[in-house]
Amino acid sequence: MAPESIIDHRARAALEFCWADGARHLATYGLLRSSCPCADCKAQRSIGTAGQDGEAEALPSAAVIRLTDILPVGAYGVQFVFSDGHDRGIFPWGFLRELLDRSASPRPQAMK
Repeated sequence: MAPESIIDHRARAALEFCWADGARHLATYGLLRSSCPCADCKAQRSIGTAGQDGEAEALPSAAVIRLTDILPVGAYGVQFVFSDGHDRGIFPWGFLRELLDRSASPRPQAMK
């Protein structure tokens, strides 16, 4: 199920996800970028840093990653466009919720 809202906290380089069950999560852009579910990123995580062409690839530092766009993918999920140009990952809502339940800081109250 999709979140009720996604709030971009650019100064904190993070997105706040607000879910219908009252849960709130804060996820940094770096967490989202490093968790990208696209085939290339999955391969990088499973075999190290070799990219599709065999060349070494390194993810940019989380400190420099910015989010440049958020694109809906029907009712299925969302696609993030990052400042390093990466835009291939589609984050299904279920995957995103599980990731945030495991990794992000729960937000018991709305951020100010």
